[in-house]
Amino acid sequence: MCRFLTFLVVFAFLSSNILIASDYSIPEISVEIKITEAGIISITEHRTYHFEGAFSWADYRLPKEGFTEIKNIRVFEDGTDYINDNSEEPGTFSVSESERAVVIKWHYNAENTSRTFSIAYDLEGAIVSGPDWSEFFWNYLAKGRDKSTDEFQIQIILPETVSPDSLYAWSRGAENIEIETEEGIFNIQAQNIPRNQSVQVRTLFPVSVFDKSASLLTDPSLTLQSVLDEETEYAIQLEEQAERDAFYASITKGVTLLISVLSIGLFIFLYQKYGKRFTTKTISTKPTVVLPDDTPPALIGKLMYHGMLSGQHLLASLFDLARRGWFTIHEEPPEEKSSWFSDSSTKFRIQRTDQTSEDNLPDWEIMIITFAEKRIAENKDTLDKLFDTSKTEVYKWYGNWKKEIKSVYDTQNWVDKISYKGMVINLIIQLLLVLAAIYMLIMGTNFAILGIIITSLMLVFSVFIVRRTKAGEEKYQRWKAYMNGLKQADRRTLRMELLDLHFIYATALGLSENQIKNMFEHTSGESHFVIPWIVLTAGSSQTPATVASSLSTLAASGTTSFGGTSGGTGASAGSAGGGASGGAG
Repeated sequence: MCRFLTFLVVFAFLSSNILIASDYSIPEISVEIKITEAGIISITEHRTYHFEGAFSWADYRLPKEGFTEIKNIRVFEDGTDYINDNSEEPGTFSVSESERAVVIKWHYNAENTSRTFSIAYDLEGAIVSGPDWSEFFWNYLAKGRDKSTDEFQIQIILPETVSPDSLYAWSRGAENIEIETEEGIFNIQAQNIPRNQSVQVRTLFPVSVFDKSASLLTDPSLTLQSVLDEETEYAIQLEEQAERDAFYASITKGVTLLISVLSIGLFIFLYQKYGKRFTTKTISTKPTVVLPDDTPPALIGKLMYHGMLSGQHLLASLFDLARRGWFTIHEEPPEEKSSWFSDSSTKFRIQRTDQTSEDNLPDWEIMIITFAEKRIAENKDTLDKLFDTSKTEVYKWYGNWKKEIKSVYDTQNWVDKISYKGMVINLIIQLLLVLAAIYMLIMGTNFAILGIIITSLMLVFSVFIVRRTKAGEEKYQRWKAYMNGLKQADRRTLRMELLDLHFIYATALGLSENQIKNMFEHTSGESHFVIPWIVLTAGSSQTPATVASSLSTLAASGTTSFGGTSGGTGASAGSAGGGASGGAG
Protein backbone atom coordinates (compact mmCIF):
# COMPACT_ATOMS: atom_id res chain seq x y z
CA MET A 1 0.00 0.00 0.00
CA CYS A 2 2.86 2.42 0.77
CA ARG A 3 4.32 1.75 -2.67
CA PHE A 4 0.93 2.36 -4.21
CA LEU A 5 0.54 5.74 -2.47
CA THR A 6 4.08 6.68 -3.49
CA PHE A 7 3.20 5.85 -7.07
CA LEU A 8 0.08 8.02 -6.78
CA VAL A 9 2.06 11.04 -5.58
CA VAL A 10 4.74 10.63 -8.27
CA PHE A 11 2.10 10.16 -10.97
CA ALA A 12 0.24 13.32 -9.95
CA PHE A 13 3.51 15.28 -9.87
CA LEU A 14 4.68 14.12 -13.28
CA SER A 15 1.29 14.71 -14.89
CA SER A 16 1.49 18.39 -13.90
CA ASN A 17 4.96 18.93 -15.38
CA ILE A 18 4.63 18.43 -19.13
CA LEU A 19 7.31 20.09 -21.22
CA ILE A 20 6.17 21.87 -24.36
CA ALA A 21 8.70 21.90 -27.18
CA SER A 22 7.09 24.80 -29.10
CA ASP A 23 4.32 27.26 -28.43
CA TYR A 24 2.56 30.29 -29.81
CA SER A 25 0.48 33.19 -28.54
CA ILE A 26 -2.02 35.62 -30.03
CA PRO A 27 -1.20 38.82 -28.12
CA GLU A 28 -3.14 41.25 -30.34
CA ILE A 29 -6.48 41.05 -32.13
CA SER A 30 -8.27 43.94 -33.82
CA VAL A 31 -11.60 43.77 -35.58
CA GLU A 32 -12.94 46.21 -38.17
CA ILE A 33 -16.67 46.05 -38.87
CA LYS A 34 -18.46 47.98 -41.57
CA ILE A 35 -22.25 47.78 -41.72
CA THR A 36 -23.67 48.54 -45.17
CA GLU A 37 -26.98 50.23 -45.99
CA ALA A 38 -28.20 46.85 -47.24
CA GLY A 39 -27.67 45.33 -43.79
CA ILE A 40 -24.54 43.32 -44.67
CA ILE A 41 -21.85 43.01 -42.00
CA SER A 42 -18.31 43.18 -43.42
CA ILE A 43 -15.83 41.86 -40.84
CA THR A 44 -12.05 42.04 -41.11
CA GLU A 45 -10.15 40.52 -38.19
CA HIS A 46 -6.39 41.02 -37.80
CA ARG A 47 -4.69 38.42 -35.61
CA THR A 48 -1.07 38.84 -34.54
CA TYR A 49 0.64 35.55 -33.74
CA HIS A 50 3.94 35.23 -31.88
CA PHE A 51 5.60 31.91 -32.71
CA GLU A 52 8.20 30.11 -30.61
CA GLY A 53 9.30 27.23 -32.80
CA ALA A 54 8.25 26.23 -36.32
CA PHE A 55 4.61 26.52 -37.44
CA SER A 56 2.91 25.99 -40.78
CA TRP A 57 -0.83 26.47 -40.38
CA ALA A 58 -3.52 28.28 -38.40
CA ASP A 59 -7.28 28.10 -38.41
CA TYR A 60 -10.31 30.23 -37.58
CA ARG A 61 -13.42 28.43 -36.40
CA LEU A 62 -16.66 30.43 -36.58
CA PRO A 63 -19.81 28.85 -35.08
CA LYS A 64 -22.79 28.99 -37.43
CA GLU A 65 -24.84 31.11 -35.04
CA GLY A 66 -26.27 34.61 -35.42
CA PHE A 67 -26.21 34.85 -39.23
CA THR A 68 -27.86 33.21 -42.21
CA GLU A 69 -25.04 33.34 -44.75
CA ILE A 70 -21.28 33.91 -44.87
CA LYS A 71 -19.55 34.80 -48.15
CA ASN A 72 -16.59 36.63 -49.74
CA ILE A 73 -14.12 34.89 -47.41
CA ARG A 74 -10.53 36.13 -47.74
CA VAL A 75 -7.24 35.56 -45.95
CA PHE A 76 -4.39 37.99 -46.49
CA GLU A 77 -1.13 39.18 -44.93
CA ASP A 78 0.46 42.61 -45.39
CA GLY A 79 -1.92 43.29 -48.27
CA THR A 80 -1.10 40.03 -50.09
CA ASP A 81 -4.03 37.69 -50.60
CA TYR A 82 -3.77 33.98 -49.93
CA ILE A 83 -5.09 31.68 -52.66
CA ASN A 84 -8.22 29.66 -51.90
CA ASP A 85 -7.37 26.05 -52.71
CA ASN A 86 -6.79 22.79 -50.86
CA SER A 87 -3.11 22.30 -51.72
CA GLU A 88 -1.92 23.12 -48.17
CA GLU A 89 0.97 25.00 -49.76
CA PRO A 90 2.27 28.15 -48.05
CA GLY A 91 0.19 31.15 -49.15
CA THR A 92 -3.05 29.16 -49.56
CA PHE A 93 -6.20 28.70 -47.52
CA SER A 94 -9.26 26.51 -47.54
CA VAL A 95 -12.81 26.75 -46.25
CA SER A 96 -14.74 23.83 -44.85
CA GLU A 97 -17.75 23.42 -42.64
CA SER A 98 -19.19 21.02 -40.15
CA GLU A 99 -22.67 20.88 -38.75
CA ARG A 100 -21.85 23.61 -36.25
CA ALA A 101 -18.99 25.73 -37.61
CA VAL A 102 -17.27 27.24 -40.62
CA VAL A 103 -13.53 26.49 -40.56
CA ILE A 104 -11.02 28.71 -42.38
CA LYS A 105 -7.51 27.25 -42.47
CA TRP A 106 -4.44 28.87 -43.98
CA HIS A 107 -0.86 27.73 -44.53
CA TYR A 108 2.50 29.48 -44.20
CA ASN A 109 6.05 28.96 -42.93
CA ALA A 110 6.98 30.70 -39.69
CA GLU A 111 9.64 30.07 -37.07
CA ASN A 112 10.50 32.16 -33.99
CA THR A 113 8.80 35.27 -35.34
CA SER A 114 5.64 37.37 -35.22
CA ARG A 115 3.11 37.45 -38.09
CA THR A 116 -0.20 39.25 -38.53
CA PHE A 117 -2.86 37.42 -40.55
CA SER A 118 -6.16 38.98 -41.63
CA ILE A 119 -9.43 37.11 -42.10
CA ALA A 120 -12.27 38.90 -43.89
CA TYR A 121 -15.84 37.85 -44.67
CA ASP A 122 -19.36 39.22 -45.14
CA LEU A 123 -22.38 38.18 -43.08
CA GLU A 124 -26.04 38.33 -43.97
CA GLY A 125 -28.89 37.88 -41.53
CA ALA A 126 -26.81 39.12 -38.59
CA ILE A 127 -28.94 42.18 -37.72
CA VAL A 128 -32.33 42.15 -36.02
CA SER A 129 -34.61 45.13 -36.69
CA GLY A 130 -37.59 46.40 -34.68
CA PRO A 131 -39.96 49.27 -35.54
CA ASP A 132 -37.37 51.98 -34.73
CA TRP A 133 -34.18 50.25 -33.57
CA SER A 134 -31.72 47.70 -34.93
CA GLU A 135 -29.48 45.36 -32.95
CA PHE A 136 -26.14 43.75 -33.76
CA PHE A 137 -25.14 41.39 -30.93
CA TRP A 138 -21.87 39.54 -31.55
CA ASN A 139 -19.41 37.34 -29.65
CA TYR A 140 -15.99 38.52 -30.77
CA LEU A 141 -13.87 36.16 -28.66
CA ALA A 142 -14.99 32.67 -27.69
CA LYS A 143 -14.82 31.45 -24.12
CA GLY A 144 -12.50 28.45 -23.82
CA ARG A 145 -10.41 29.35 -26.86
CA ASP A 146 -6.83 28.10 -27.18
CA LYS A 147 -4.98 31.28 -26.15
CA SER A 148 -5.47 34.39 -24.04
CA THR A 149 -5.35 37.87 -25.58
CA ASP A 150 -3.36 40.88 -24.32
CA GLU A 151 -4.74 43.66 -26.54
CA PHE A 152 -8.14 43.62 -28.18
CA GLN A 153 -9.84 46.34 -30.22
CA ILE A 154 -13.12 46.57 -32.14
CA GLN A 155 -14.42 49.35 -34.34
CA ILE A 156 -17.97 49.24 -35.70
CA ILE A 157 -18.83 51.76 -38.40
CA LEU A 158 -22.48 52.40 -39.32
CA PRO A 159 -23.52 53.18 -42.90
CA GLU A 160 -24.29 56.83 -42.03
CA THR A 161 -23.53 59.41 -39.38
CA VAL A 162 -25.59 59.00 -36.23
CA SER A 163 -25.46 61.11 -33.07
CA PRO A 164 -23.69 59.37 -30.16
CA ASP A 165 -26.87 59.98 -28.15
CA SER A 166 -28.62 57.46 -30.42
CA LEU A 167 -25.97 54.77 -30.01
CA TYR A 168 -26.20 52.23 -27.19
CA ALA A 169 -23.81 49.42 -26.32
CA TRP A 170 -23.45 46.85 -23.56
CA SER A 171 -20.70 44.30 -22.99
CA ARG A 172 -20.71 40.81 -21.53
CA GLY A 173 -17.96 38.38 -20.66
CA ALA A 174 -14.63 39.99 -19.80
CA GLU A 175 -14.80 42.59 -17.04
CA ASN A 176 -12.41 45.19 -18.45
CA ILE A 177 -14.21 46.11 -21.68
CA GLU A 178 -14.37 49.82 -22.46
CA ILE A 179 -16.88 51.22 -24.97
CA GLU A 180 -16.89 54.70 -26.50
CA THR A 181 -19.13 56.15 -29.16
CA GLU A 182 -18.73 58.93 -31.70
CA GLU A 183 -20.85 59.88 -34.67
CA GLY A 184 -21.83 56.63 -36.33
CA ILE A 185 -18.96 54.67 -34.75
CA PHE A 186 -18.52 52.29 -31.79
CA ASN A 187 -14.99 51.93 -30.39
CA ILE A 188 -14.40 48.97 -28.03
CA GLN A 189 -11.17 47.89 -26.40
CA ALA A 190 -10.03 45.49 -23.70
CA GLN A 191 -6.76 44.21 -22.23
CA ASN A 192 -5.52 40.96 -20.75
CA ILE A 193 -8.48 38.75 -21.61
CA PRO A 194 -7.93 35.18 -20.34
CA ARG A 195 -8.88 32.26 -22.55
CA ASN A 196 -11.80 31.35 -20.29
CA GLN A 197 -13.54 34.71 -20.85
CA SER A 198 -15.50 35.83 -23.89
CA VAL A 199 -16.04 39.30 -25.35
CA GLN A 200 -19.65 39.92 -26.31
CA VAL A 201 -20.93 43.34 -27.33
CA ARG A 202 -24.57 44.26 -27.89
CA THR A 203 -25.05 47.39 -29.98
CA LEU A 204 -28.31 49.24 -30.63
CA PHE A 205 -28.77 51.97 -33.23
CA PRO A 206 -31.61 53.51 -35.29
CA VAL A 207 -33.12 51.44 -38.08
CA SER A 208 -33.07 54.61 -40.25
CA VAL A 209 -29.41 53.93 -41.16
CA PHE A 210 -30.56 51.21 -43.57
CA ASP A 211 -32.21 51.40 -46.95
CA LYS A 212 -35.89 50.58 -46.99
CA SER A 213 -35.06 47.66 -49.29
CA ALA A 214 -32.46 46.23 -46.88
CA SER A 215 -32.92 42.57 -46.08
CA LEU A 216 -33.15 42.50 -42.27
CA LEU A 217 -34.51 40.00 -39.78
CA THR A 218 -37.45 41.65 -38.05
CA ASP A 219 -38.72 41.40 -34.49
CA PRO A 220 -41.63 43.74 -33.64
CA SER A 221 -40.91 43.33 -29.90
CA LEU A 222 -37.45 44.90 -30.25
CA THR A 223 -37.71 48.38 -28.71
CA LEU A 224 -35.33 50.63 -26.85
CA GLN A 225 -37.23 50.11 -23.61
CA SER A 226 -37.28 46.32 -23.95
CA VAL A 227 -33.52 46.25 -24.42
CA LEU A 228 -32.96 48.64 -21.47
CA ASP A 229 -35.14 46.40 -19.29
CA GLU A 230 -33.24 43.28 -20.38
CA GLU A 231 -29.87 44.88 -19.62
CA THR A 232 -31.08 46.07 -16.22
CA GLU A 233 -32.23 42.55 -15.41
CA TYR A 234 -28.91 41.19 -16.63
CA ALA A 235 -27.03 43.61 -14.34
CA ILE A 236 -29.09 42.39 -11.37
CA GLN A 237 -28.29 38.80 -12.31
CA LEU A 238 -24.60 39.67 -12.44
CA GLU A 239 -24.73 41.08 -8.91
CA GLU A 240 -26.47 37.96 -7.63
CA GLN A 241 -23.95 35.79 -9.47
CA ALA A 242 -21.07 37.75 -7.95
CA GLU A 243 -22.47 37.02 -4.47
CA ARG A 244 -22.74 33.31 -5.27
CA ASP A 245 -19.24 33.28 -6.71
CA ALA A 246 -17.85 34.89 -3.57
CA PHE A 247 -19.59 32.30 -1.40
CA TYR A 248 -18.36 29.31 -3.40
CA ALA A 249 -14.86 30.80 -3.62
CA SER A 250 -14.78 30.97 0.17
CA ILE A 251 -15.67 27.28 0.59
CA THR A 252 -13.85 25.76 -2.42
CA LYS A 253 -10.62 24.95 -0.62
CA GLY A 254 -12.27 23.33 2.39
CA VAL A 255 -14.78 21.34 0.34
CA THR A 256 -12.08 20.21 -2.12
CA LEU A 257 -9.83 18.97 0.67
CA LEU A 258 -12.79 17.14 2.23
CA ILE A 259 -13.68 15.51 -1.09
CA SER A 260 -10.05 14.51 -1.62
CA VAL A 261 -9.68 12.99 1.85
CA LEU A 262 -12.97 11.10 1.46
CA SER A 263 -11.88 9.82 -1.96
CA ILE A 264 -8.50 8.52 -0.80
CA GLY A 265 -9.93 7.17 2.46
CA LEU A 266 -12.71 5.32 0.66
CA PHE A 267 -10.28 3.67 -1.73
CA ILE A 268 -7.94 2.58 1.07
CA PHE A 269 -10.86 1.19 3.11
CA LEU A 270 -12.34 -0.77 0.18
CA TYR A 271 -8.90 -1.98 -0.90
CA GLN A 272 -8.15 -3.30 2.60
CA LYS A 273 -11.56 -4.98 2.83
CA TYR A 274 -11.94 -6.41 -0.68
CA GLY A 275 -8.67 -6.02 -2.57
CA LYS A 276 -5.84 -6.88 -0.16
CA ARG A 277 -3.80 -9.63 -1.78
CA PHE A 278 -3.60 -13.12 -0.29
CA THR A 279 -0.20 -14.05 1.11
CA THR A 280 1.80 -16.74 -0.69
CA LYS A 281 4.73 -17.30 1.65
CA THR A 282 5.04 -20.94 0.61
CA ILE A 283 5.54 -19.98 -3.04
CA SER A 284 9.06 -19.15 -4.16
CA THR A 285 9.38 -15.82 -5.96
CA LYS A 286 12.93 -16.56 -7.10
CA PRO A 287 13.27 -16.23 -10.91
CA THR A 288 13.22 -19.59 -12.67
CA VAL A 289 13.03 -21.00 -16.19
CA VAL A 290 11.12 -24.10 -15.11
CA LEU A 291 7.60 -24.05 -16.54
CA PRO A 292 5.11 -23.95 -13.64
CA ASP A 293 2.46 -26.04 -15.44
CA ASP A 294 0.86 -26.56 -18.85
CA THR A 295 -1.78 -23.83 -18.73
CA PRO A 296 -2.45 -22.63 -22.32
CA PRO A 297 -0.67 -19.35 -23.20
CA ALA A 298 -3.87 -17.35 -23.81
CA LEU A 299 -5.24 -18.17 -20.36
CA ILE A 300 -1.98 -17.53 -18.56
CA GLY A 301 -1.51 -14.30 -20.51
CA LYS A 302 -4.96 -13.13 -19.42
CA LEU A 303 -4.11 -13.95 -15.80
CA MET A 304 -0.79 -12.12 -15.90
CA TYR A 305 -2.38 -9.11 -17.66
CA HIS A 306 -4.98 -8.77 -14.88
CA GLY A 307 -7.85 -10.07 -16.99
CA MET A 308 -6.95 -8.19 -20.16
CA LEU A 309 -6.60 -10.00 -23.49
CA SER A 310 -4.56 -8.70 -26.41
CA GLY A 311 -3.37 -9.65 -29.88
CA GLN A 312 -0.11 -11.08 -28.56
CA HIS A 313 -2.10 -13.72 -26.67
CA LEU A 314 -3.84 -14.66 -29.90
CA LEU A 315 -0.52 -15.04 -31.75
CA ALA A 316 0.95 -17.02 -28.86
CA SER A 317 -2.00 -19.41 -29.17
CA LEU A 318 -1.39 -19.68 -32.91
CA PHE A 319 2.29 -20.43 -32.29
CA ASP A 320 1.31 -23.09 -29.76
CA LEU A 321 -0.96 -24.77 -32.33
CA ALA A 322 1.97 -24.72 -34.76
CA ARG A 323 4.19 -26.33 -32.12
CA ARG A 324 1.62 -29.09 -31.75
CA GLY A 325 1.55 -29.78 -35.49
CA TRP A 326 -1.48 -27.86 -36.80
CA PHE A 327 0.46 -25.25 -38.77
CA THR A 328 3.90 -24.45 -40.10
CA ILE A 329 5.29 -20.95 -40.49
CA HIS A 330 7.41 -20.24 -43.56
CA GLU A 331 9.90 -17.45 -44.00
CA GLU A 332 9.40 -15.36 -47.11
CA PRO A 333 12.49 -13.44 -48.28
CA PRO A 334 11.96 -9.69 -48.27
CA GLU A 335 11.42 -7.86 -51.54
CA GLU A 336 14.14 -5.48 -52.63
CA LYS A 337 13.47 -1.87 -51.72
CA SER A 338 12.18 0.23 -54.61
CA SER A 339 12.56 3.40 -52.54
CA TRP A 340 13.65 4.56 -49.12
CA PHE A 341 10.06 4.27 -47.95
CA SER A 342 9.23 0.79 -49.17
CA ASP A 343 8.93 -2.10 -46.74
CA SER A 344 11.72 -4.68 -46.87
CA SER A 345 10.99 -6.51 -43.63
CA THR A 346 10.85 -10.29 -43.53
CA LYS A 347 7.36 -11.77 -43.87
CA PHE A 348 6.16 -15.08 -42.50
CA ARG A 349 3.40 -17.11 -44.10
CA ILE A 350 1.33 -19.70 -42.28
CA GLN A 351 0.44 -23.04 -43.84
CA ARG A 352 -2.03 -25.66 -42.66
CA THR A 353 -0.65 -29.17 -42.10
CA ASP A 354 -2.56 -32.41 -42.61
CA GLN A 355 -3.23 -32.85 -38.89
CA THR A 356 -6.96 -33.34 -38.35
CA SER A 357 -7.55 -34.29 -34.74
CA GLU A 358 -6.35 -33.90 -31.19
CA ASP A 359 -7.96 -35.02 -27.98
CA ASN A 360 -9.88 -32.43 -25.95
CA LEU A 361 -9.15 -29.51 -28.26
CA PRO A 362 -10.90 -26.49 -26.66
CA ASP A 363 -13.41 -24.44 -28.66
CA TRP A 364 -11.24 -21.31 -28.68
CA GLU A 365 -8.41 -23.24 -30.36
CA ILE A 366 -10.84 -24.74 -32.88
CA MET A 367 -11.92 -21.17 -33.64
CA ILE A 368 -8.32 -20.22 -34.46
CA ILE A 369 -7.83 -23.26 -36.71
CA THR A 370 -11.03 -22.73 -38.73
CA PHE A 371 -10.46 -18.98 -39.02
CA ALA A 372 -6.85 -19.42 -40.15
CA GLU A 373 -7.95 -21.97 -42.75
CA LYS A 374 -10.45 -19.45 -44.14
CA ARG A 375 -7.84 -16.66 -44.30
CA ILE A 376 -5.33 -18.97 -45.96
CA ALA A 377 -7.94 -19.82 -48.61
CA GLU A 378 -8.38 -16.05 -49.21
CA ASN A 379 -4.60 -15.64 -49.73
CA LYS A 380 -4.34 -13.54 -46.58
CA ASP A 381 -1.92 -15.92 -44.98
CA THR A 382 0.96 -13.65 -43.87
CA LEU A 383 1.10 -13.11 -40.13
CA ASP A 384 0.79 -9.33 -40.56
CA LYS A 385 -2.51 -9.75 -42.47
CA LEU A 386 -3.95 -12.89 -40.91
CA PHE A 387 -5.61 -11.00 -38.06
CA ASP A 388 -6.09 -7.56 -39.65
CA THR A 389 -8.96 -6.11 -37.60
CA SER A 390 -9.47 -3.21 -39.99
CA LYS A 391 -11.73 -5.73 -41.70
CA THR A 392 -15.15 -6.00 -40.07
CA GLU A 393 -15.33 -9.78 -40.29
CA VAL A 394 -11.96 -10.15 -38.54
CA TYR A 395 -12.90 -7.68 -35.83
CA LYS A 396 -16.16 -9.51 -35.12
CA TRP A 397 -14.40 -12.86 -35.04
CA TYR A 398 -11.81 -11.55 -32.60
CA GLY A 399 -14.56 -10.27 -30.32
CA ASN A 400 -16.18 -13.70 -30.28
CA TRP A 401 -12.81 -15.35 -29.64
CA LYS A 402 -12.20 -13.11 -26.63
CA LYS A 403 -15.65 -14.01 -25.27
CA GLU A 404 -14.83 -17.70 -25.58
CA ILE A 405 -11.53 -17.23 -23.75
CA LYS A 406 -13.30 -15.26 -21.02
CA SER A 407 -15.90 -18.00 -20.53
CA VAL A 408 -13.09 -20.53 -19.95
CA TYR A 409 -11.06 -18.10 -17.83
CA ASP A 410 -14.04 -17.46 -15.54
CA THR A 411 -14.28 -21.16 -14.68
CA GLN A 412 -10.70 -21.31 -13.38
CA ASN A 413 -11.54 -19.68 -10.01
CA TRP A 414 -8.47 -17.45 -10.23
CA VAL A 415 -10.33 -14.19 -9.48
CA ASP A 416 -12.13 -13.43 -6.21
CA LYS A 417 -15.64 -12.54 -7.36
CA ILE A 418 -16.43 -10.84 -4.02
CA SER A 419 -13.75 -8.24 -4.80
CA TYR A 420 -15.88 -7.02 -7.70
CA LYS A 421 -18.33 -5.73 -5.09
CA GLY A 422 -15.63 -3.46 -3.68
CA MET A 423 -14.73 -2.29 -7.18
CA VAL A 424 -18.36 -1.40 -8.01
CA ILE A 425 -18.87 0.44 -4.70
CA ASN A 426 -15.70 2.44 -5.30
CA LEU A 427 -16.69 3.21 -8.89
CA ILE A 428 -20.11 4.55 -7.91
CA ILE A 429 -19.00 6.67 -4.94
CA GLN A 430 -15.85 7.95 -6.65
CA LEU A 431 -17.92 8.99 -9.67
CA LEU A 432 -20.18 11.01 -7.35
CA LEU A 433 -17.09 12.60 -5.78
CA VAL A 434 -15.70 13.44 -9.23
CA LEU A 435 -18.97 15.16 -10.09
CA ALA A 436 -18.87 17.04 -6.79
CA ALA A 437 -15.32 18.22 -7.53
CA ILE A 438 -16.36 19.32 -11.04
CA TYR A 439 -19.29 21.21 -9.54
CA MET A 440 -16.93 23.01 -7.17
CA LEU A 441 -14.68 23.93 -10.10
CA ILE A 442 -17.63 25.38 -12.01
CA MET A 443 -19.04 27.26 -9.06
CA GLY A 444 -15.83 28.00 -7.16
CA THR A 445 -12.14 28.42 -7.93
CA ASN A 446 -9.41 26.51 -9.77
CA PHE A 447 -8.32 24.93 -6.48
CA ALA A 448 -11.04 22.35 -7.16
CA ILE A 449 -8.84 20.92 -9.93
CA LEU A 450 -6.91 19.15 -7.18
CA GLY A 451 -10.10 17.36 -6.18
CA ILE A 452 -10.84 16.39 -9.79
CA ILE A 453 -7.35 14.90 -10.21
CA ILE A 454 -7.47 12.90 -6.98
CA THR A 455 -11.03 11.61 -7.37
CA SER A 456 -10.40 10.71 -11.03
CA LEU A 457 -7.32 8.71 -10.06
CA MET A 458 -9.20 6.93 -7.29
CA LEU A 459 -11.94 6.17 -9.81
CA VAL A 460 -9.45 4.64 -12.24
CA PHE A 461 -7.73 2.74 -9.42
CA SER A 462 -10.98 0.85 -8.81
CA VAL A 463 -9.56 -1.92 -11.01
CA PHE A 464 -6.85 -2.55 -8.40
CA ILE A 465 -9.49 -3.62 -5.88
CA VAL A 466 -10.23 -6.74 -7.93
CA ARG A 467 -7.96 -9.44 -6.53
CA ARG A 468 -7.07 -13.01 -7.24
CA THR A 469 -8.21 -15.91 -5.09
CA LYS A 470 -5.59 -17.65 -2.97
CA ALA A 471 -5.21 -20.30 -5.67
CA GLY A 472 -5.09 -17.62 -8.34
CA GLU A 473 -2.48 -15.63 -6.39
CA GLU A 474 -0.28 -18.70 -5.99
CA LYS A 475 -0.53 -19.45 -9.69
CA TYR A 476 0.22 -15.81 -10.53
CA GLN A 477 3.34 -15.77 -8.34
CA ARG A 478 4.66 -19.01 -9.88
CA TRP A 479 4.23 -17.64 -13.40
CA LYS A 480 5.64 -14.28 -12.40
CA ALA A 481 8.80 -16.03 -11.18
CA TYR A 482 8.96 -17.87 -14.51
CA MET A 483 8.44 -14.62 -16.44
CA ASN A 484 11.26 -12.97 -14.49
CA GLY A 485 13.44 -15.99 -15.19
CA LEU A 486 12.90 -15.63 -18.94
CA LYS A 487 13.79 -11.94 -18.69
CA GLN A 488 17.10 -12.97 -17.14
CA ALA A 489 17.78 -15.80 -19.58
CA ASP A 490 21.42 -14.82 -19.94
CA ARG A 491 21.99 -15.97 -16.36
CA ARG A 492 20.32 -19.35 -16.78
CA THR A 493 20.47 -22.41 -18.97
CA LEU A 494 17.48 -22.95 -21.24
CA ARG A 495 16.87 -26.49 -22.43
CA MET A 496 17.12 -26.64 -26.22
CA GLU A 497 14.11 -28.90 -26.65
CA LEU A 498 11.88 -26.48 -24.71
CA LEU A 499 13.11 -23.25 -26.26
CA ASP A 500 10.20 -22.92 -28.68
CA LEU A 501 7.79 -23.40 -25.77
CA HIS A 502 9.65 -20.73 -23.80
CA PHE A 503 9.29 -18.46 -26.84
CA ILE A 504 5.53 -19.03 -26.99
CA TYR A 505 5.06 -18.19 -23.32
CA ALA A 506 7.45 -15.23 -23.58
CA THR A 507 5.14 -13.89 -26.30
CA ALA A 508 2.04 -14.42 -24.16
CA LEU A 509 3.74 -12.85 -21.12
CA GLY A 510 4.64 -9.73 -23.05
CA LEU A 511 8.43 -9.93 -22.99
CA SER A 512 10.10 -7.28 -25.11
CA GLU A 513 11.80 -7.97 -28.43
CA ASN A 514 15.24 -7.60 -26.88
CA GLN A 515 14.39 -9.94 -23.99
CA ILE A 516 13.15 -12.62 -26.38
CA LYS A 517 16.16 -12.14 -28.64
CA ASN A 518 18.39 -12.51 -25.60
CA MET A 519 16.87 -15.94 -24.86
CA PHE A 520 18.03 -17.26 -28.23
CA GLU A 521 21.39 -15.55 -28.31
CA HIS A 522 22.43 -17.55 -25.25
CA THR A 523 21.42 -20.86 -26.81
CA SER A 524 23.50 -22.61 -29.44
CA GLY A 525 22.03 -24.68 -32.25
CA GLU A 526 20.37 -24.50 -35.64
CA SER A 527 17.06 -22.68 -35.95
CA HIS A 528 15.18 -25.70 -37.28
CA PHE A 529 16.16 -27.58 -34.10
CA VAL A 530 15.16 -24.65 -31.91
CA ILE A 531 11.84 -23.91 -33.61
CA PRO A 532 11.02 -26.93 -35.78
CA TRP A 533 7.67 -25.53 -36.90
CA ILE A 534 9.35 -22.54 -38.59
CA VAL A 535 10.67 -23.23 -42.10
CA LEU A 536 13.40 -20.94 -43.40
CA THR A 537 14.19 -20.29 -47.05
CA ALA A 538 17.28 -21.89 -48.61
CA GLY A 539 20.36 -19.91 -47.79
CA SER A 540 18.56 -17.80 -45.24
CA SER A 541 20.74 -15.62 -43.06
CA GLN A 542 18.25 -15.82 -40.22
CA THR A 543 19.40 -17.04 -36.82
CA PRO A 544 17.21 -18.32 -34.02
CA ALA A 545 17.58 -14.87 -32.41
CA THR A 546 16.54 -12.90 -35.51
CA VAL A 547 13.60 -15.20 -36.20
CA ALA A 548 12.35 -14.77 -32.66
CA SER A 549 12.93 -11.01 -32.90
CA SER A 550 10.86 -10.75 -36.09
CA LEU A 551 8.00 -12.82 -34.70
CA SER A 552 7.96 -10.98 -31.39
CA THR A 553 7.75 -7.68 -33.30
CA LEU A 554 4.66 -9.03 -35.05
CA ALA A 555 3.21 -10.01 -31.70
CA ALA A 556 3.86 -6.55 -30.24
CA SER A 557 2.92 -4.34 -33.21
CA GLY A 558 1.27 -6.46 -35.87
CA THR A 559 -1.88 -6.84 -33.84
CA THR A 560 -2.08 -3.46 -32.14
CA SER A 561 -5.42 -2.83 -33.78
CA PHE A 562 -6.95 -5.32 -31.40
CA GLY A 563 -8.61 -3.81 -28.35
CA GLY A 564 -11.06 -2.79 -28.13
CA THR A 565 -14.73 16.14 -40.76
CA SER A 566 -24.67 27.20 -45.85
CA GLY A 567 -25.84 28.88 -43.51
CA GLY A 568 -26.32 29.57 -39.84
CA THR A 569 -29.27 29.97 -37.56
CA GLY A 570 -29.77 33.70 -38.12
CA ALA A 571 -29.68 36.52 -35.60
CA SER A 572 -32.08 36.62 -32.67
CA ALA A 573 -32.82 39.62 -30.46
CA GLY A 574 -30.95 39.45 -27.14
CA SER A 575 -28.77 36.52 -28.27
CA ALA A 576 -25.14 36.84 -29.30
CA GLY A 577 -23.96 35.23 -32.52
CA GLY A 578 -20.42 34.33 -33.52
CA GLY A 579 -17.81 33.17 -31.03
CA ALA A 580 -14.73 32.61 -33.16
CA SER A 581 -11.75 30.61 -31.95
CA GLY A 582 -8.73 29.05 -33.59
CA GLY A 583 -5.38 27.38 -33.20
CA ALA A 584 -2.04 26.93 -34.94
CA GLY A 585 0.39 24.16 -35.59
